[in-house]
Amino acid sequence: MTQYLLQISLAGLAQGSLFALTALGLVVIYNASSVVNFAHGAMGMAATYVAYVLITELHAPFALAFVGALLAAFVLGVVVQKALLGRLANAPLLTQIVVTLGLYMFLQGVLGMIFGYNPRPMANAITMAPVILGGLVLRPQDVVQLALLLILSAALAALFGATKLGLGMRAITENAYAARLMGIPVGNVLGTAWGIGVLLAAVAAILAAPTTSVTPNMMDTIVVYGFVAAILGGFGSMVGALVGGLVLGVVVNFIDAFLAPELAMSIVFGILLLVLYVRPDGLFGRMKVQKV
Repeated sequence: MTQYLLQISLAGLAQGSLFALTALGLVVIYNASSVVNFAHGAMGMAATYVAYVLITELHAPFALAFVGALLAAFVLGVVVQKALLGRLANAPLLTQIVVTLGLYMFLQGVLGMIFGYNPRPMANAITMAPVILGGLVLRPQDVVQLALLLILSAALAALFGATKLGLGMRAITENAYAARLMGIPVGNVLGTAWGIGVLLAAVAAILAAPTTSVTPNMMDTIVVYGFVAAILGGFGSMVGALVGGLVLGVVVNFIDAFLAPELAMSIVFGILLLVLYVRPDGLFGRMKVQKV
């Protein structure tokens, strides 16, 4: 029984890595621009279609298609920030959020018209043997997901802690007006933050594609859990997004195993309400004090 529980937990961590990647992308964008990007999943899904076309139509190897899709995701994030959100910088925050909702519906509708709504299978290109850890089995897909999460988390930590770009993002988070007066190119930094955030969503979407198939709504469930993970951890905290995503993956996997998959979303939101009742700023969030 103990080994069975450990196996469920290990599989849950792998599933939670997708939630954590999605949550990290949301937090990067939010920290830089204070905008909650409701088009996050749809933008990652759009990049997955780029990978799908490169693989199926141009017969590109998976690694090349993966890199190409991530580049497309980064460019998409920059363009959206520059062309849409950048022009609405002085608009009410609610207006900016509604724009991201509109973008979500636009991307789903356009890609649905182009590719249709029938699921398109994407072959799993990871062919290594399963990893055995003391009797526990970790699928090759799970190994790659967890490894990419660790690598990208470390890269984000280095970016925000040891580079001028990261320091610029942190300065904009504190006070965008003061950052501009200090000579920080606010527009370029915000564009880069959006590019990085969408890139993280694309990684999660592409890794999920062999399981979910490629459809315009393939990221809907994952992005909801990504939002929950970010809120549980404390929206704005990267550590919180990482831990929240992994814990949420384990919780969802236990619900699937011992109760019913249909109950997962309801129970998860119940847990979210309970946590926010006890800690309104999330597990790792800090209360912001704003002078008025």
